[in-house]
Parts: sequence; C-alpha cells; structure tokens
Amino acid sequence: MITVPMNAKRNTHIMDDKRAVGWVARMLFLLVGFAVLTVLPPRYAQAETVRSIKVEGSQRIEPETVFSYLALKKGDTLSRSALRKSIRALYGTGFFRDISLEMVDDGVLVVRVIENAMINQVSFEGTEAFSDEELNKIVQQRSYSIYNRAKSEQDLLALQQAYRIKGLFLADINMMIQPLDQNRIDLVYRVREGERSRVRQVNVVGNSELDDDTLLEDLTIQPTGWFSFFSEDDVYDRDKLMFDQSQIRNNYLDNGYVRVKVLTSVAELTPDRESFIITHTVNEGERYRIGSVEIQTDFDELPESELRKEIEVTSGEWYDRRTIRNSIQNLRAKVGDYGYAQLRIQPNSQIDDDKKVVNLTFQIAKGRRVYVDRIEISGNSRTRDEVIRREIRLMEGDRFSVSKLRRSKTNLERLSFFEKVEILTPPSPEGEDRVNLHVNVSEQPTGSFTIGAGFSTTEKMIGTASVSQNNFLGRGQRLSLSMALSARTTHFDISFTEPFFMGRRIGVGFDLFNKEIDESSTSSFEQSIYGTALRVSFPLSDYLKDTISYRFTNVDITDVGTNPSLVIQEQAARSPYNQSMISNTIRWSNLDDPFLPTKGRIHRLTTDFSGIGGDVHFLRLLTEHSFYHTLIGKDDLVGHIRGRFGVVEGLSEDVPIFERFHLGGPRSLRGFSNGGVGPRTLEGDAFGGTHLEQINAELIFPFFGLGEKGVRGLAFLDMGMLGDFDTIGSGVRQEDSLRMSTGFGVHWNSPFGPLRFTLGFPLSKEDYDKTRSFEFSIGTAL
Repeated sequence: MITVPMNAKRNTHIMDDKRAVGWVARMLFLLVGFAVLTVLPPRYAQAETVRSIKVEGSQRIEPETVFSYLALKKGDTLSRSALRKSIRALYGTGFFRDISLEMVDDGVLVVRVIENAMINQVSFEGTEAFSDEELNKIVQQRSYSIYNRAKSEQDLLALQQAYRIKGLFLADINMMIQPLDQNRIDLVYRVREGERSRVRQVNVVGNSELDDDTLLEDLTIQPTGWFSFFSEDDVYDRDKLMFDQSQIRNNYLDNGYVRVKVLTSVAELTPDRESFIITHTVNEGERYRIGSVEIQTDFDELPESELRKEIEVTSGEWYDRRTIRNSIQNLRAKVGDYGYAQLRIQPNSQIDDDKKVVNLTFQIAKGRRVYVDRIEISGNSRTRDEVIRREIRLMEGDRFSVSKLRRSKTNLERLSFFEKVEILTPPSPEGEDRVNLHVNVSEQPTGSFTIGAGFSTTEKMIGTASVSQNNFLGRGQRLSLSMALSARTTHFDISFTEPFFMGRRIGVGFDLFNKEIDESSTSSFEQSIYGTALRVSFPLSDYLKDTISYRFTNVDITDVGTNPSLVIQEQAARSPYNQSMISNTIRWSNLDDPFLPTKGRIHRLTTDFSGIGGDVHFLRLLTEHSFYHTLIGKDDLVGHIRGRFGVVEGLSEDVPIFERFHLGGPRSLRGFSNGGVGPRTLEGDAFGGTHLEQINAELIFPFFGLGEKGVRGLAFLDMGMLGDFDTIGSGVRQEDSLRMSTGFGVHWNSPFGPLRFTLGFPLSKEDYDKTRSFEFSIGTAL
C-alpha cells in the first residue's frame, strides 16, 4: 500500500493542469494559422512589396488626399494590419460611402472608392417655431459639405429634441434627399410641427409660508387661461422650466428663507400627449432676519457714517436679497465717483442657524484710482460719432465716475437710436491708472412711414399718415411730416428739431401747422387755426430742462350754428384773431421709463404771455406734477398721482374761448365728456374757465398677466374744479364745485397703435355737466 501525501496529490494535479493548458494553446495556434491560410488569398499570405498605389473612383477628392490617409506607401511590405488601418482612416474622413483595397499584378495596390455626395443646400420646410438661422445652428450638416449619413441621423435627433424643448412633442420631422447632377444632393427637412403642448396646471408642493399665488405670479410658464392666446405663457419650454426653478428660489430668498431648496421641477406629459402638468417641489426651511451689518473697507475718503447711508439693509428686518443688491449699487456709485473703476464690493453673509439671523459684512476694496484715457465708439454705421460722444458725461483725462458712466448709458438709451448700449471700461495700455471707455451700440431703425386708422368715441373715425426721422442724416436731428383726419379734427404739421445747436447742448426747432377743429359737440362753432412756432431749449441739469418758444397763430371762429349763445356770437364777431405769444416751460423729470414708468416724478411749469402784438392779450400759468411709485413687487402695482393747476388772466380784455381752460374727457376728468365740466351757456355751449384744479389718482397693474406685452389695467379716482374768477353774465351757468369720478380702464400699446378703454362713473357733478361713461380709442390718437 502506497500512501501519497496530500501535498503530492496537489502537485500532481497542478502538473496535469499545465499539460492541458499547453495542449489547448497548441491547438488554438494551429486553428488560427489554418484559418489565416484559408481566408487570406495566396498573394496576401506571402510578404509582398507595394511597388505603386493607384486610386480609382474619386471625383472631387484628389488622389494625394487619399494617399495621405493610407498606412501604406510605396516600398512598404503589405500587411493585413496596414490594410485595416487604411480602410478605417479613409472611412473616418466621411468622404466615402464604400472603400476597397486590392493588390493586383506587379505589386500595384488599387484603392477603389465611392464618394459621398456633396450637399448643395440644406433647407427646412414647414417651420414656424424656429427660424432657418436657428435650425442651421442645431444641425451639423452644412451646405457645400460632404454628406454623412451618421451625422444626418444625429441631426434628426437634435431637431426632434429642440422641438420637444419648445413644447412641440407632436412634431414630425422627415429628411428628404433630392439627387442632383455631379454627385450632389439637396438635403430637405420637412417638418409638421403640430400643436404646441400647453401647460394645463402648475403646482407647488411643500410650500406652507408662501402661497401658490405668490410663487407662481413671477413664473414664465403659467397654466392655460383666458388670455394665454396673447401671451403664450402656457407653452412648455424646458429652458423656461429651469428658469422658473431659479425664480422660485429667488422669491424665497427675497422673503428671508435663506435655506430654501427647490428639490425638483418636473413636467409630466398627460396621457393624450396634448398638455403638461408641472410640479415644483420645495423645502422652505426657516425664515431668517438680518443680524449685524458691518463695513470693512480700505476707502477712507468718506467717513463710515456716509457709507452707511447708502445701505438699505437694517438689523432686525427680514432678510431680503433685493435690499442687499440695492445697497451694493448705491455703494458702487458712492465710492466709484471718486475714481475707482476696479472697485470690488462683496457682501459676506454669515448664517447663524441657532438665532435664525444672517450677519452681513460689506467688504469694499477700492482698488486703484483711475482716469479716462480714450473713448472708443463702435457699432454705429449711421449715427455719427459726435452724436454719441456728446451724450457721454466723461471726457478723456477725467477722473472716473460711476454715476457719470450710468448717466451716459441712460442718455444714449433715451435717444431711441439704439437697440442696445454697452459701455465697458478695460484697462488702458498707457498705464495702470488709466482706463478706456468702449462704447458699443447696436443701431435700430429711427425713421418711419406710417399710415394708420382707428376709432375713438371722441374723434370718431381717425386716419393718420406720417413720415418721420428721429436721426436725420445721422446727426440726431428730428424731422417729421404728419397729417391726421377725423370726424372732429383735420391736422397738418411739419416739425424740425436740432438738439445740439452750434455744438452746444441747446435744442432749436420750428413747427408749421394747420388745424381745423369742429367744436359743435361742446360749443356751437368751428375753429380754423394755422401758424408757426419757434423753439429753443437747454438743460439746466441732468433732469431739469427749460424751453422758450414763440408762436404766431391765426384763429378763425366760423359756422356758429343756427342757435348759438350770445357769448359764442361775440367770440365769432371778433374773429379772426391774430395771436402772438411767447411761452416758457421748465420741466424736471427722473422717470425710469418714459413710456411705462414705474417710479419717478415729473414737474412742469408753463408760463404763456400773449400780447406781443396781435389781437389776444392774456397771461397764463399752468403747472403739472406726476408721481409714480411701485407699491408691490417689481411693477405689480404702481401708484400714480397727477395734479394740474392753472390760472389765466385777460389783460384789458376777456380771454377768448379757445385759450380758456376746459375740463372733461379721457385725458383730464374721466366719466365726463370733452369740455363737459365748468361754465356753460344756457344753450349748452361749453365756455371754459379761468382757473383749473385737477387731481388724478391711479393704481396701475399688469392686466391678466399681459404686462410684458404692454397691457396695463388701471383703477382711477379723478377730481377737478373749473370756474371763472369774475362773473361771466346771466347767460352762463357756473358753480365752483368739486366734480369727482371713478372707474377703471385698460391701456395697450399694441402693434397697430395705442388702444385705450375707459369706463368712468361720475360721483359728484352739476346737473348741466355732460357725462360720458364709456371712452374707447384704437389707432393713433390726435
């Protein structure tokens, strides 16, 4: 009996395994060798030398280009690996759709290719959601490039994804290849966009402190509503969804929730694939107050107490990022006016979770004081450099100033010559204490030819035509020729203004006008007016402007009607009137937007003296004041108060009816007819007054989410008085009593002209006043 130790058995098994592996390796080597000899032609099985290379089938591609991609060259030994590398490299160029390599007699390597077609043109049919320019940026295939099937399939996927992002999930996109001669093709993408996938519902989950209305009102995607047709804010767009996610977070941060998290924003397509349900999930966290407020700075040219006046953040108040941003802007202007263009202001926030406060430190690094080296202007092809340069409040050599830089940008934007204005301050190569001003503008059309029509309850049918150029010859001059026709008024006007006369900030202009006015609806007469006016204006400060004008007018009162009052007969008997009047208007304004203001004020005082020759002699004062203030949100609710107060006194004679104050109508006292308030003859003719008091109070708000489209709703309360200091006579009724009205309206600066709708209700009136509850106008108002 032989006993074998355990380790000996294990060694024996190891030796057997090694022998088995060796046999398997030998068998695999023999099989591979046999396969190579079987598959490879006899010529390739032998090591042959490439004596020459020949290209067949190429049309546009030069043979030298093919040679450059081959892993073989003349004199090399033919190998299978070199053949594989050559074919792979040639396919990688995208030039060919078929390639073969063959060694023929006498060592000639023949490269046979079939070229891909050349794309003559890439076009798109049936597209409305995208412009051709936008679609061309999405696809890889270009006109005059080589067609590549793999790229075209990728392009189809990219186009489908782009349409999905736009909310067009039902879009059907097909690629058509249209063959042309000389191996060219036209690539046509035919699109059936289908209906946009609308958003049926927008939900917020996890909110308890801020309600849904507060969170949803600032979002760009809204659920389908009555006015979605105009705004299209109910169309799903992935980019807009991501923006809304950040909007929700910003809303919480502006209300003190510094630990807020927007966990998810998900858009779920309904089973019918026609609409979306969007759900934002939030984790609000606790609300935090402002703790300590400190300033760390190396700026020592003002005491810290002066800098603190610019900070709107107060300890103990709820944390609000808006006040922090405003504080940074204020500090930047204050310190930057001392010449620090590289100023850095960083609000350092330390969150104390135990006390639920945020301690703020405004870190101000002033940098180096700098001066303006050069002012460079670009982007202006029509507007002359001097027109732009004269609006810039900084000059070469001036100490840099942030407030002057901002004012310069505002001045250029208010010209309305440019779509975009950008002012950069790069360092100057002349030294570390120098910066250049790069003023880059993008011009927009400043001339217009318009023909329009409209309807007004005051003017009835309106027809207008005008030619205007606000940047005449690129000099910044304004020239206009206008004509307006309505059932009540016929008006022709030519106007010209040179805003910088003799290279100085002095505006000079003139007007020529002819107007026919039918006053039969308010008084029993018609007016014929023609004349000319000369104007000179000059700024007293950035916000204050003075205008002096001289006006010569001929006024003729005609067609006094069949039963005119004695007053109207007397006025008509004295006509025609030659009037020579000089006026002075001082105007102060700091509105943030001249068309849709949300904050700021306007103050205007006009003094008219008529009597430098002519037949009309009086002195008149009229002052007007407007105040705009945002009450809620960015511009969710804007308060507006307007006051007009005037007095006119005849000089040795009565003031004629056409120069007296009149009250009533959509631009003064709503709920009353034009001229419907004030002294009135027994025959019903409005006579006007010599003193005027008017106050309008308005609450302005975006109308059903259409604020971005320029649609504003308003609720108003109007008050006014109109009377005469002297007794007019027994034939005229007058009561110096307060008239009041209230109501609401909608204003829309539509593409086809301003639309105004007003519904007013008198609260206090006299029995002889004329009222009109409904006012409507569309098109260009006179």
